[in-house]
This record gives sequence, C-alpha cells and structure tokens, in this order.
Amino acid sequence: MSRYRLQPTPAQEQMLLEHCGHARYVWNLAVEQHAHWKPGGKSAPGFAEQCRQLTEARGEFAWLRRGSIVVQQQALKDFAQAMANFFDRTHRRPTWRRRGQGEGFGSSLSRRVTSGACPAMSAR
Repeated sequence: MSRYRLQPTPAQEQMLLEHCGHARYVWNLAVEQHAHWKPGGKSAPGFAEQCRQLTEARGEFAWLRRGSIVVQQQALKDFAQAMANFFDRTHRRPTWRRRGQGEGFGSSLSRRVTSGACPAMSAR
C-alpha cells in the first residue's frame, strides 16, 4: 500500500477532519448495532442493510449529508471486513473509534488517509 504525506491548507484540514468524523460516526453506529446482537436472535444488519440505513440517515440529517457518501460507505465496508476478520478468528472484535486516535478513512481507490500520515491532523 502506498503512503502519501498531506500538507493541507487550514480549510482542507478542516474538511479532512470532518470526513474523519463522519467515518468515525458511521463506524461507531455499526459497532453499536452489533453490540446489541444476541445469539439466537435476529442477525445484526450486514453491509447492504447498513448502506440502506445510511441513505435514510443522510436524508434526515443535513450535517451527515454534507459529508462524502464514499467515505461513509467505506467506513461500513471497513467494518464489514473487520467483522469478517473477527469471525475468521484472525482479529479481535471491532471496537469504538475515538477522535484523534488512529482516525482515517479509505476510498474506493484503496488509498487510505489517516491522521498518522499528516502531522497537522494527528495533533488534534
């Protein structure tokens, strides 16, 4: 995987931080949904259902709609992969993401932008 060092302007940095916040919000909602799942009950929603729910939420909340749907859906895709890794017993169960700790977002081009790649972002 390639790494890119970003040197964003203050306005670009703010936009990237918003994208990270949206990705973190969507990820944490997915963690919450799966935390309420109990064996023998109805299955927790999968990627397709969560994308449908995201579309509904974007229709309801303007602040979420202002963000990139690609970034938000990628957070759901990353979560689905993390759950698959957990069920394959190769990784631990996905947990909450916190602001400023390993934040990032992916894109459909398989590039990953993380706070660790940009000192200006990791200072937050």
